[in-house]
Amino acid sequence: MASGADRDEAADAVLLSDLSAFLAAEKAPSVPIQWVEDGSYLRFTATLDVGEVTEDRARLMGRAHASMPDRSVSLTLTWQGPAVRPQPFERFEWRPHDRHTNKPIVPKPHRHRIIETTHRHPLALNARVAGGLAAAMTENLPAAEALAPEPLDWAAFTAAAAAAWRIAALVHLPPPPWQYDLLPFADTARRGGRGR
Repeated sequence: MASGADRDEAADAVLLSDLSAFLAAEKAPSVPIQWVEDGSYLRFTATLDVGEVTEDRARLMGRAHASMPDRSVSLTLTWQGPAVRPQPFERFEWRPHDRHTNKPIVPKPHRHRIIETTHRHPLALNARVAGGLAAAMTENLPAAEALAPEPLDWAAFTAAAAAAWRIAALVHLPPPPWQYDLLPFADTARRGGRGR
C-alpha cells in the first residue's frame, strides 16, 4: 500500500503532466478579453480554447492597479483541480510595485533571490519547490525568475507572455485602461504617458 508521501508525489506528477501538456498546446482566448474596473484595480478573466475545445479547468487572469500606469500588471494562468478552488500555476509580473523574494523552499540557486524587475513564476521551477507543485500552487508560486531582457513596454511584455504560454492572441491584448489623470508622479513621459 502506498504511503501518503508516495500518493502526494504521484498526484504531483499527474498534475505537472497535465499542466505541462496544457502549456505546450497552442491556445486562444474563448472570447475577446476586456478589462473591467474592480475598485482600485482593473481585471479580466478569460477561458482558453485548445483547438476547438474550451479547457474548463484553466483560466487566464489579468490584474492591474488603475492608478499605476505602465507598471504593476500581472497575468496569471490558474487551474481548477478536483475538490479545490482555482489556483495559479504560472504568472508574469510586469514592472512590479513590490519586489519579490524567493522563499527558502525554492530550489538552489534561486533560493532567497530578490527580484525587483519584471519576472515570471514558471511552472517548471515551482514544481521543484520543497513540498511539491501542489504546495507551490497553494503558496501562490513562491519561485520566480527575472525576465531578460526586461520588457520595456506593453508590447514587449505581452509578447513574452504570448511566446512562453503559446497564446498568440496575447500580443493583441489591450493595455489596462489606466487613470493617467490621477498619477502620483510626474514622469509620465518616461513611463509611456498618454501618447503611447
